[in-house]
Amino acid sequence: MGRQLLIGIDVGSSGVRVELYDEEGNLIAVGRSSIARQDVKEWIEALRKAMPHIVKECMDCEKHVSIDSTSGTFIAIDKHGEALYGPVMYYEKKIEVFEGVKNLPEIRELAKRGITTDAASPYIKILYMKRTLKELYNNVYKFVPAATWLLYKLCYPKGEEWSDVKTDYTNALKFGLDITTTPPTWFKPLFDALEIDLDKLPGLAPSGEFICKAKSELAEELGLKNASVYQGMTDGNAAALAGGALDKGDVNIYTGSTTVPKVSVDKIVIHPALYYHIHPLNGYLAGSATGFTGAYLSWFAEKVLGLTIEEALRYAEVVEAGTEYLFFPYGDRGPFYDSSLTPALVNIVMYEQPREVVIGRVLRSIVLGIALLENSYLRLFEKTFNMRIADVNLTGGGSRSRFWNRLRASIYEKRVVIHGDLVGVGTVIPVIYRSGLYTRITEIKQRFLRPVDLIEPDRELVNIYKQFKEDFENKWMKLRELYKG
Repeated sequence: MGRQLLIGIDVGSSGVRVELYDEEGNLIAVGRSSIARQDVKEWIEALRKAMPHIVKECMDCEKHVSIDSTSGTFIAIDKHGEALYGPVMYYEKKIEVFEGVKNLPEIRELAKRGITTDAASPYIKILYMKRTLKELYNNVYKFVPAATWLLYKLCYPKGEEWSDVKTDYTNALKFGLDITTTPPTWFKPLFDALEIDLDKLPGLAPSGEFICKAKSELAEELGLKNASVYQGMTDGNAAALAGGALDKGDVNIYTGSTTVPKVSVDKIVIHPALYYHIHPLNGYLAGSATGFTGAYLSWFAEKVLGLTIEEALRYAEVVEAGTEYLFFPYGDRGPFYDSSLTPALVNIVMYEQPREVVIGRVLRSIVLGIALLENSYLRLFEKTFNMRIADVNLTGGGSRSRFWNRLRASIYEKRVVIHGDLVGVGTVIPVIYRSGLYTRITEIKQRFLRPVDLIEPDRELVNIYKQFKEDFENKWMKLRELYKG
């Protein structure tokens, strides 16, 4: 047997990142390439550019590859895997279609099973296609998630018919998966009610299940010919695993353009602010995805103040703790799913201070509001699952600021564990587990998860922000009532 090479590929909306690990959990190489526009050819080209040279050069390596991508993004393909339509991105909405079906009993029943429907749900957009692009819809062989399409592009040579196409449970979730059954199945009553052909959806499989030995021309170009290809997952789940949410009670918050809090649990407790994934290893991942958080901070800093995000955080850091205004982020996704709930800054008081201090106070208020939103989910997790969270694992670009993480630890009143922004390791963890390379979760954590920082709460800041926490949740609910009025 040659050297083992574990390849985790993360295909996001702005770029592709490829991470290479050996069987001991050592990071061997990382490759990156940006995506200029959402086009399947652009994705493939970015994948070519991002693939580290060692993948081709290691001729005797036994290669194992899996892919994660954005949750809810899909492509309509023909029988040879060629894209007929799409990609249809996760953020695209069909509001009129949603408004027409949102009160169907089948949609309410699916919500009871942990899956919330909104205007961006894939089956809403598939229904739109059936109604307005009938000929195209009729010619579709399968609607497949982005990660699934890319994985099968490694399997089949050009022109060969794709057979037995499956997607993993995490990618299937937003397409109408019933995770309350064993094994999970498509929620047939929903598709019957919407008159969507269920045979146009792929089969189902767990993350990390073997798919094929790569034999396509693309695989050969990438240095992946004869590599073992495995079912992938959504980027949010990959980030959660890469950020330590492997065992019951583990919590991860991905903080980037949006905020994605997740907790590993062994049961489903229905709550309107939560949805569930099948955990790629055991049990479930309960969590949510908020509206824009980090993206709003970046937008405000750059477009309103002409600052980079790094400059904005430096302005915020020097402001006296406790003098912030109260900032409320978007509520169009979790926890409220209310499109009328746009960001707001309240409790604004004029201070006779230099301009840079006032600017810093506004920016620090936004930073604080995002941390308070994160904390509201931690409180929800503890209450819903009758648990006590000791550590909070953080991943994503928003976890790079030590100032912000110190603020977080003090608001959470919990230790914060920083895992950086590499999510590809999360993609390969189910491969490691299901292949039997390592079967104990504790050993996988020790070898493959290597935190870059640990931050304890600051007792002085804990006391300062206690009242902010109560005000945030109470006033956000009142703000929602105001918007509705």
